[in-house]
Amino acid sequence: MWKRWKLWAFIAVLLLSACSSDSSSKSDKAIDRDSGSKSEANMDNSTEESQSSESEKGKEEQQIKNQRKVIYHADIEITVDRLQTSMEAVRKKLESMDGYMVESNTSTGEKDYESGVMVVRVPMKSFRRFLDEVRSLSKGTPNENIRGEDVTEEYVDLSSRLKAKQQVRERLEAFMKNAQKTEDLLKISGDLAAVQEEIEQVEGRLNFLQNQSDYSTVTIQFEVKNLKAKALQTEGLNTWAKTKVLFMDTVNFLMSAISFVVVSLLGLAPIWGIVAIVIYVWWLKRKKEQKKKPESPTTLT
Repeated sequence: MWKRWKLWAFIAVLLLSACSSDSSSKSDKAIDRDSGSKSEANMDNSTEESQSSESEKGKEEQQIKNQRKVIYHADIEITVDRLQTSMEAVRKKLESMDGYMVESNTSTGEKDYESGVMVVRVPMKSFRRFLDEVRSLSKGTPNENIRGEDVTEEYVDLSSRLKAKQQVRERLEAFMKNAQKTEDLLKISGDLAAVQEEIEQVEGRLNFLQNQSDYSTVTIQFEVKNLKAKALQTEGLNTWAKTKVLFMDTVNFLMSAISFVVVSLLGLAPIWGIVAIVIYVWWLKRKKEQKKKPESPTTLT
């Protein structure tokens, strides 16, 4: 009997130990399951955060790309047959693309050499197409230079500054409404005027950058290729008339020379008289000296 009781007690202990091990394993599994679900949740959260940060970064990049501001300048030299016709063709193409002209001038140099210059502003969307149209007018290979200036960073910085200044202006306006002392009103009014001036300066620079990036500047130089010689002109020759003029000029010159000689002789008569007397005295003296000389032997024989 005692042995049976021990046997049943031993079996009961074994069953209890088995139950406790099962419960512990179940609890461990539950803990593992909970930790796994938490880690998965953390991973999901991290992936969502990374995706959101990437999307925000992509939005910022797209925003900067949309605000990309590049100022383009182009210089192009073309050779044409007719200057005025080519310049008129450029004007028509410019008007069709909603552009406008800033400057236009023509000049004629030596040997009737003609040239012209046009400075135009073209919308950025039509910039390349306009250059192609101008190239098509050239009779040879045109010389061109295209350069761009990226002002996106300055534009974005100015936009941020403008928003900050506008917020400051709003706060100052709110302070002005609530101010009760005259001193406070005067100080806030001065600060508000300074902020408003800065806002206008920033807006002016933004408008300038916007206009320069929206419209590209193109300078076109025209040179005439073949210059035709003018026909022989007989007008203005007047050979007989020019001969008579030259003859009369010669006669007038001779008359002027004779008149000058006569005037010189008569006007300087006293001097000429003295000179004549001196020459006459010198001649007499020389003649007397020749008479006083002895005759040579040859003359005696």
